[in-house]
Amino acid sequence: MSTQPTEITAEAPPRLPWGALLLLSGAAFATVTTELLPASMLLQLSDGLDITPATAGGLVGAWALTIAVASVPLTRLTARVPRRRLFTLILLLLALATTGTALAPSYGWALTSRITAAAAHGLFWSLLVPTVATLVPPARTGRAVSVVLAGPAMASIIGIPLGATIGVSLGWRVSFGALAALLALAALGIRSLPLTDAPRPAVRQEGRDPALWTVLGVALAGGLVITGHFLLYTYIAPLLKQFGGYDNATSGILLFVFGVAGVVGTLGAGSLSDRFPRQALSWVSAAFAGSAASLLLLDLHLAVAVVVIAGWGVLIGLLPPVFQMHLLRIASPGREAASGAIGITVLNLGIATGATLGGAVLDNWQARALPAVAAAVIAAATFGLVVNGLRGRSATGEKSGAEHTDVVREGDDTASTGAQDPSVAEA
Repeated sequence: MSTQPTEITAEAPPRLPWGALLLLSGAAFATVTTELLPASMLLQLSDGLDITPATAGGLVGAWALTIAVASVPLTRLTARVPRRRLFTLILLLLALATTGTALAPSYGWALTSRITAAAAHGLFWSLLVPTVATLVPPARTGRAVSVVLAGPAMASIIGIPLGATIGVSLGWRVSFGALAALLALAALGIRSLPLTDAPRPAVRQEGRDPALWTVLGVALAGGLVITGHFLLYTYIAPLLKQFGGYDNATSGILLFVFGVAGVVGTLGAGSLSDRFPRQALSWVSAAFAGSAASLLLLDLHLAVAVVVIAGWGVLIGLLPPVFQMHLLRIASPGREAASGAIGITVLNLGIATGATLGGAVLDNWQARALPAVAAAVIAAATFGLVVNGLRGRSATGEKSGAEHTDVVREGDDTASTGAQDPSVAEA
């Protein structure tokens, strides 16, 4: 009697829903282009609205402040709205508010429309990553998020230059009008996505959130990394010209290298986050501190500048997806959107803080001091993440050891695999 061997076939991993991910990526591209475009068109806006460039800069500051204030309350307020309907309404509101900016007869009108758009933008980004996570299995979430966040990365090398070019040749109102049309198209496309029609009813969202302090700690660390980044990036022009000694043409090439490297980093973030869910954020933060310090070498040679600028670009491409995926994984079940809103809030506070701190550094110590201060800020964030990670690993190990003892006592060999997932337990 012969025994037939049992054929074991490895199950192929499920394919990513490329259509849905690319549509969400396109919508994210449009929202980030809408966010950043005024910074590249301040002179045109000030001339068109008959205000000073400094006053026009209020359109940028008001956007970040609105997101920081409104994201968490709006996320809580809309928690039970079906996601497909909510995303459609958000993008339509963004389109309408951007149309208001394009037609604005005065600064007050433009400011009101930008504040309205910023509130919708903050809600969109609070929900985006948690929603992407519902479209794919957990093991593929990081890759899916990196595909979606490639859209915003492309905004810096395609959307903003194209919008600014249109603004110079046809007028800034045409640029905002074109963005409004793109947002409206994205809203129509969102209606076809297989999004969850309602929040999961089995999860209670009332009461104390056991993961709240962990989420806040990680969010604060991420906010410090962004503070260090924008301490540098807000003043990249004087950094390259005054410290590096590069002319406008060379600075433009370096900025292009930075943008392309950012896209590369974003595309690689998913694999890094999926493969090393606990360590990825600490690793990126530590590398970011080293990258900031390496900018002290900008003035040595153009080849050195290309390398350090490219490294910086890769890391800012890695950071947002890895950071948001980490928050998603440590959030309590049913509170993923609230965790995302906290992340968006601290990131925007980091942007404002970095710009303010960088200005003070520039006034007191000139551009050459920016890399050192940024590296110190990011190193502090890295230290916090490492300490938090060690505490989480210790707690997870103790729990797993207790569970293993119970398993041995009961004689259940298979139950030993039921320990808590460390990627969720550890911040």
